[in-house]
Amino acid sequence: MTHLVDVHDDAQCARAYDVLVAGKGFGRPWHRPASLDESILDWRHVDRAEPLEMWAVEDAGEVVGVASIWLPQQDNTSLVWFDVSVHPEARRRGAGSALMQRVVERATEERRATLVTDTLVPADTSQDHPHRRFLDRHGFTLNNTEIVRHLALPVSEDLLSGLAEDARPRYEGTYRLETHVNGAPVDQLPTLTSVMNQLSVDAPTGDLELEEESFDPARYAEYLQLERQQKRTRLTTVAIHVPTGDVVAYSDLILPTGAPTTVWQWGTLVHRDHRGHRLAWPSRSTTFAGSRSRTRGASGSSPATTTPTAGWSPSTSVSASRSSSSARHTSASSDDPR
Repeated sequence: MTHLVDVHDDAQCARAYDVLVAGKGFGRPWHRPASLDESILDWRHVDRAEPLEMWAVEDAGEVVGVASIWLPQQDNTSLVWFDVSVHPEARRRGAGSALMQRVVERATEERRATLVTDTLVPADTSQDHPHRRFLDRHGFTLNNTEIVRHLALPVSEDLLSGLAEDARPRYEGTYRLETHVNGAPVDQLPTLTSVMNQLSVDAPTGDLELEEESFDPARYAEYLQLERQQKRTRLTTVAIHVPTGDVVAYSDLILPTGAPTTVWQWGTLVHRDHRGHRLAWPSRSTTFAGSRSRTRGASGSSPATTTPTAGWSPSTSVSASRSSSSARHTSASSDDPR
């Protein structure tokens, strides 16, 4: 039986967190989860443009699986984004299927046409991994497959400076780079969020058609406030088009408190009208330079940062979707993706 997780109940949150950590870490030695405190703040944050629901399934009175459902309200409103995770010791007993049934029911209730999820699997098992078979069995169609890369830190300063210098002649004079800690200045936010919104339509998604997102300066400020509460650090490098003053490229790195030897690569994008000037590499290398505080953790170990541009590829991210046949509109998407 499934039930909503009360995100304001610390005990329920702790049980859900344990399941998520166990489920997402199984077979993924590189996985570095956010802390419980960070996660609870995430779950309690109210984003009215994309509210979150968390559903749990129990077995013998114990939570063994969790489904997270996001319901976009301002863009891509025909979709439901979701994630299902089951504790490894409780798999193959129907918990995942029960959660999937709840996800489909919520999509029907909200009159959504398509359910979309993704999963991380080892690169050499992407075709027959149990996660893939589970989605196939529940009627999902593969949309896209993308490589998830991990890069050991620190990155050589010579490499970073070399990449930046190689790119400099292509952009210098027309563009300038700025790096900001914990958020870009207010005057840059309208054009920065405009570029951020392009990511959903410019990133590969196979046959799944997405609309630009509706992230605006007000929501950006709300997430900065959330990150301050989580004691996270956001490093943002922007490329500014000198003639107009517009932000035309950006790269974000997040330093979580719960994974002190890890840096998360979040969005990186160059505005489609300003490509061809080598802006992506200097944006990334400048941001990496700012993350040197994470080059050694408490144990002296090297962290891993997910980045799509360098390093080795231990896994693939498989994106899949299915139509909700009882919703008002139906659509399907197929074949091979923050």
